[in-house]
Parts: sequence; C-alpha cells; structure tokens
Amino acid sequence: MLRASGGSEKTATRKAIQGPQRPILALFLLSLLSACATYHPQPLSPEGSAAAFQARSLDDPKLRVFLSDYGHSPAHWPKRHWGLHDLVLLALYESPELAVQRARWQVVRANVITAGQRPNPSIGFLSQHHSIAPEGVLPWTLGFSFDIPIETDGKRGDRVQGALALADAARFQVGETAWQVRVLVRQRFLDLWAAIEQAKLLKTEVALRKRMLKLVEQRFAVGESSAFAVNSIQLELQRAQMTLAAAEAHAASARAALAQALGLPLGAIADVHFDFTDMNQSPAGRHPPLATLERAALRHRLDLQAALARYAAAEDTLKLEIAKQYPDIHLGPGYEWEEGDNKWALGLTITLPILNQNQGPIAAAKGQVAAAAATFTALQARVIGQVSQSAAGYRGALQTLRTARVLLEVQRKNQQLLERRYASGETDSLALLGGHLAYLVAERDLLVASYQAQQALGALENAVQQPLAPVLYGKEALSDRAREHS
Repeated sequence: MLRASGGSEKTATRKAIQGPQRPILALFLLSLLSACATYHPQPLSPEGSAAAFQARSLDDPKLRVFLSDYGHSPAHWPKRHWGLHDLVLLALYESPELAVQRARWQVVRANVITAGQRPNPSIGFLSQHHSIAPEGVLPWTLGFSFDIPIETDGKRGDRVQGALALADAARFQVGETAWQVRVLVRQRFLDLWAAIEQAKLLKTEVALRKRMLKLVEQRFAVGESSAFAVNSIQLELQRAQMTLAAAEAHAASARAALAQALGLPLGAIADVHFDFTDMNQSPAGRHPPLATLERAALRHRLDLQAALARYAAAEDTLKLEIAKQYPDIHLGPGYEWEEGDNKWALGLTITLPILNQNQGPIAAAKGQVAAAAATFTALQARVIGQVSQSAAGYRGALQTLRTARVLLEVQRKNQQLLERRYASGETDSLALLGGHLAYLVAERDLLVASYQAQQALGALENAVQQPLAPVLYGKEALSDRAREHS
C-alpha cells in the first residue's frame, strides 16, 4: 500500500502511475511501427493503355532480347521474315491472356505467405477507479494482459502445404494458357496461309477463264461458237472473280485475326513477310502408336498436372480440418497495479471439444477430396478420348491427303498428254486451257486436303500438348519425359 502526503504524495503518485505505463506505451508504439506497408494509388488510364497497345511493334529491343533468350537471335533487326516458331514466341511475349494468368499466379503465391503467417499476440489494457479507497492510496487499478495464441498439431504446416499445392495448380494454369496461345497462333497462321494460297489459285483461274472467254468470243465472231457458250464461260468467269474477291477479303481478315492472336495491332504486321515452311510441309504418312501418344498426353497435359495439384490441396485441407479437432492454446500473461500492489498473472485458455469435434468441416473436406479425385479421373478419361479421337482424325486426314495427291498426279499426266497433243495439232487451245483448269481444280482439292491435315495435326498436338511435327517428319523421337513449365 502506497502512502504519501503533500508534494511527496503527488510525486509518488506520478511515479507509481508512470511505472506500469512506460512498458505498455513502448509495446503499443512498437506494434504501430511494425505495420510498414503503405498504399500508393495506381489509377488505370484506358486512353493510356490503348495508346500503349497501338504503339506495340516488332522493333522492340526487349523483344529481341526475349527471342535471343530462347535461342532465336536474329541476324538483322527488326526481323522481316517470321516463321511459326518465331510468331509463337512473339505471342508469348505480348499475350494479354498470359499476363492475366501470371498476375493470378502471383496472387495465389501470395497466399502461401498468408498461410505461413503465425497468429499475432494481442494486448489488453485495464483501468479501474475505486470510489472507496484508504486515505493516501491512489484509487486506481491499472494493468495489462497478453493473449499469445499457440497453434497445435501442425496446423500451420498443413495450411502452407495446401497453399503451395494451389500455387502449383496456378503455375500449371500459366503453362496451359501459354500452350493455348500457341494453339491459337498456329491456327491463325494456318488460316492465313490457306487464304493466301487460295487467292493465288483463284487468280490463276481468273486468268485462265479470261483467256478462254477471249478465245470463245473470237470463235463466236467468225461463227464457230454459240452465244450460249460465250455466256456460260462469262458466267463462270464472274463466279471466279467473285470468289477471288471473297478470298482476298478473307486473307485480310485472317491477317487481322493473326495480329489479335499475337497481341499486336494490325499495323504492326502489315509489312511482315511470313515464312510458311511449316505449313507447306505436308504431314507425312507416319505417326506414333496410339499407346505412345496416350502416355505422352498423360505426362505432358498441364490440366492433368493442375488437377493433381488441386487434389493435393484438398488433401492438405482435410489434414488441417482433422488437426483442428485438437484445440489451440492461448497463453495469457498479465500485470496489474492495484492501489500500490504489483500483481503478476499467467492464464491458460483451451477450447474444450465437447459439443463438437469439427465434424462438419471434416466431412466437407472429405467431400472435396472425393470431388477432386473424381474430377481428375474424369479429366484423365477425357484426355485419353481426345487423343484417340484426334489420332483417328489425323489418320483420316492423311488418307484424304494421299488421295488428293494421287488425283493431282493423274491431272498432271493428263495435262502433259494434252500439251503433247496440242503441240502435234491434235487438239486446240480451248481444250488445252480446259486441261489447265482441271489441273487447277486438283490443286485446290490438294490445298483443302493439306489444310485439313494440318488442322488434324494441330488437334493431335493439342490433345498431347506437345509439338509433333518434328516427330511426324522423322526428325526426332517422341519423348516420354515430362516438360518443365515455369
């Protein structure tokens, strides 16, 4: 009990009050200073982002460094000739969709930090005034207490493992998006190639039909042909010209679609020369066995890897809910100054698992594990089905392509025969031009078959999620080693 009088009583009172307050204030200030993160506004400007997009070009020096990092160091910059692989790397550099997935991955990775954080202790303050107190004694009770939570049974480790598994799933999703970017670029590149080749063949057809119309008009003028023949050939010419105009418009649209797939404005590729070697190289008649393709798909498919990671996260969640059956501990040390008396205390708080043992969350977590397992199994079956279907489609497309090549060879021989007969005077110019048209039709059929074969090859690659052109052309063997994606 503290007793004082006059000035000495005030001094003693001030010291007694300041005594317990100093450590309290120090702890309070430290807790405030520990919050060091600050907010800095970063407003979005739609006009600015649109202008930045329109300013994208192929002469970006950072793009050159990016290509060099992947083993494609161009001899001249900016590049003037772009092949399929170069365009895929360009799309990966510029892709907005890939940037979105990377940002989402960063968010999920930040959850790992959250999962690993230990619970903060808390502090409580006590201040009581006594209406009745002995003379000369301060009528106050002052004190503080801590609450220090202690997690038990490895809950923090289970949370961290679950967050890491979800981060892996998000990383695989980034790789999945990158692969889909490649798929889209390849398809748009294939469409542009087919549109350009179609326009070339139609230009040749229009030129041939103009020559035929001129010949028939000359014969009609001397009475050697009918007006019906002139009108028929003129109508066919008009149809060919309309088809050519539509093909040229389609080629322009295909170029715009390719620019969109690359994440570039159309003007950035307006003067680009494309190398269509990969598209002109017709798929060979060989393909790996179905079992090899299925095994490669089950190892390479990133959606399967992501599903496995989500299953692991579900299992970690179940482990965490089971661990929550065991209560955490809360330590409560404290200090109290009451009318000059120093009191120290140590409390212990434990939740008693009497009314429930966390059965509901455990049951829900078990359901999530079962659902994740069923999802993976269903996806695996769907992948195997996709591989089988795309492999069958590819074999059918190869058969169609072989037939188109045979028919083109027949027309080539017929054309050679017509040229010899024309040279010997056994046939006229109109028949020779008709033979050219027949050969041109066979070339168009071959172009369609080649396009379909390339599409079937793309579907097969997408089912396996691995480029197969080098394998099918005999340049390398199909690897069973899983790829790394980061």
